[in-house]
Amino acid sequence: MNQPSKIAVIDDDASMREALSALMRSMGWTVQCHASADDFVAEQAYEAMDCIVTDVQMPGMSGVELLEWLRDHQLAMPVVVITSYPTVAVAARVVAAGRSAFLGKPFDGDEMLQTVETLLKQ
Repeated sequence: MNQPSKIAVIDDDASMREALSALMRSMGWTVQCHASADDFVAEQAYEAMDCIVTDVQMPGMSGVELLEWLRDHQLAMPVVVITSYPTVAVAARVVAAGRSAFLGKPFDGDEMLQTVETLLKQ
């Protein structure tokens, strides 16, 4: 039997972390939440993750900076980047950073799940 996929949810908004965590758990995935990208990196939580869902705008390291950090450290897990302020510039940086997807808030729960499932299969 396969182990459930491990998803990291990184967002400084506690209610968004809780909502995303519940959504991901509904698929049977294991979820680990972090209030910042800095905490995620400091705890070396990336070592056990199959996919990351991260906000763009957070105190400290942004979601895009996290993507770039992962790329610079040759960590190729897929990342879903979410933001309340989707811009072409941010989308371009997300795409340039590698295997990832970009969703503007508010997003549909089914769209999020489908995006994560697609990335996990790549």
